Amino acid sequence: MKKVISTVVILLLSACAGQQRQTNELAKQLYYQPPQQVLTQLQTFEPPNRDIAQYQLNLGILQLLSADFSAAIATLSEAKKVMSDLSATSVSENLAAGTVNETLRSYSGYPTDRVMVHNMLALAYLLSNDIYAARVEMLQADIAMKKLATKGSLSGQLVSAHLLAAIIYEMLDEQSNALISYSNSEKILIKRNLSVPFALQQSLLRMSYEVDKEGQYANYAKRYLQFRVPVNNNNTQVFSLYFDGIVSHKEQASIVVPSFNGKQLIRISMPAYHSYAKQITHAKLFDASQQFTTELIENLETLVREDLDKEYPSILLLTTTRAIAKYKLVEESSQKDPLLGSLINIATLLTEVADLRSWNMLPSNIQFAYLETTEAEVMINIANIRQEIVPLKANSKNLLLMTNLKTPIFHFSNRSGHN
Repeated sequence: MKKVISTVVILLLSACAGQQRQTNELAKQLYYQPPQQVLTQLQTFEPPNRDIAQYQLNLGILQLLSADFSAAIATLSEAKKVMSDLSATSVSENLAAGTVNETLRSYSGYPTDRVMVHNMLALAYLLSNDIYAARVEMLQADIAMKKLATKGSLSGQLVSAHLLAAIIYEMLDEQSNALISYSNSEKILIKRNLSVPFALQQSLLRMSYEVDKEGQYANYAKRYLQFRVPVNNNNTQVFSLYFDGIVSHKEQASIVVPSFNGKQLIRISMPAYHSYAKQITHAKLFDASQQFTTELIENLETLVREDLDKEYPSILLLTTTRAIAKYKLVEESSQKDPLLGSLINIATLLTEVADLRSWNMLPSNIQFAYLETTEAEVMINIANIRQEIVPLKANSKNLLLMTNLKTPIFHFSNRSGHN
């Protein structure tokens, strides 16, 4: 009797999903509060060890957006390590996930997480004025994408990772590497049936003219006819990344049905992303004579749904297996004591919750723009809400990171390929 009651208590305790709901609410607050305030609230959480990777991913991006770059580097580096160590889930966790619910399995990140963490680390290193550490991070991102690559699938293949690598290579005057990365960005966009942004077209022409005038440049020039022949100049370069909004979070879809003999109730709960119709905003860059608008390079709304779709068959299989195990537990208990059987049936219903964990503080989408200027400043208009002036050093190469949240414009400047 005591053993059965203990089992019921354990099952009930494991059903708590309140912290995930709190995390989702915090993500929504980013639209209204500065990241520092959301960060302070998140730091009051005490996540179980199995949720530590998710916690660190969200903590790290909030530290980045709060301009605490050294803390972001430490936190995201630890998250990266945890996800790598959890690539093989333990037998005990598989057993718990198969008998109680999937939240008892450690969060090891989805393919998008495992690549995006390198992007965020590279940005934190850049904004800490360490371009060489950022370069190493993007080499690791490339390795991660190759490991995740499967024939006919774009799982874990991020345009933003190749693009950020290309920008870093170009800042370091590594034209060949930059061209390869820009080209990889273009290939993924084409496979996804997305438009190649004006700035990326221009980058492909600029780099191919430096590297291979007679070959690759000639091909790109035929494809992108609207551009003039690139020329060597000492103009100041401005590469701009724009984080728009906050990515959607998962929600639970549940049904409760009677067993075939009508003696039990069986609950099936699955994670799902609802359809989204978020209004996309943009940033504009301009000087006295030209203006450019950021364009989409990565739709994270699509990527997170693809990640879940890929895992859906295994989630459904485990959910079905778990439903059978719970049915047998209730049946055996009912044969010994109908009252306890009923209590355990209630416990199995309450503990059947979907795993809603995700890196839910990522941007909804990432955009890119590029500007060359001879002026000492560039004007930035973010989402037609606020406007700022960014000073520029002559002949410098600059990366701007902007968001439509309550964050400043983050600025890294590099001159003549040196930090």
